[in-house]
Amino acid sequence: MRDREGRLTPPERMKRVFSGELEAIKKVPKNKRGPLATAVTLRVSHLFSRWLERMVDSQWSGSAPQLMLIAMLSRHKSLTMGEAAELLDVTPRAITRLVDGLEKSGLVTRQSSPHDKRVYIISITAKAEALAKEMMPKHEKQMAELFSVFTEAELIEYLRLNSKLAEHLKNNLRKEN
Repeated sequence: MRDREGRLTPPERMKRVFSGELEAIKKVPKNKRGPLATAVTLRVSHLFSRWLERMVDSQWSGSAPQLMLIAMLSRHKSLTMGEAAELLDVTPRAITRLVDGLEKSGLVTRQSSPHDKRVYIISITAKAEALAKEMMPKHEKQMAELFSVFTEAELIEYLRLNSKLAEHLKNNLRKEN
C-alpha cells in the first residue's frame, strides 16, 4: 500500500504494533516476537540517532559521538584511548578517528602514558571544558524531555532492559571473535 507521496505504508495492524499498542503486540505469535523486537529496536535506534544529530547544539560543529567523548572527558578529565573506546562501545580505529578530529580542533590532547608508551591518554582542554560547561545543561534538559514520556518506574525498567540487551549483545560479539 502506498500513501499520497508514493511511499510504502504498513498495514494498519503493523502501525498499531509499531506504535506499541499492547493488544496488537499480544496478537503477534510468540515465534515472531523476536523479529518484531529486532525491527522495533532498529527503528528506535535510527530515530534516536536522527534526533540526537538534530539536537546537537548549533555551536557544536562535530558529531554526536565526539560530543559524547567531550562529555565523558569533562567528567573524567582524562582517559586512555582504550577506556574511551570501551565507554563509547566503539572500535580502537573509531576512537582514533574521533580523537584525531577533536585534537585538530584543540578540544583534546593526546600523550603517551609515562608507564607504557603503547598506551595513549586523552585529556580535555580548557577550550573543551568551557564548551561542555555551556552546552551540557541544554543537552541534559533535551534528553530529560525526550525520556519524560516514561514514568519513573518505566524509565528504570527501560534502562534495565536495554542494559540487559546490551550486555547480551556484547557477550555474543565476544563469542564470535
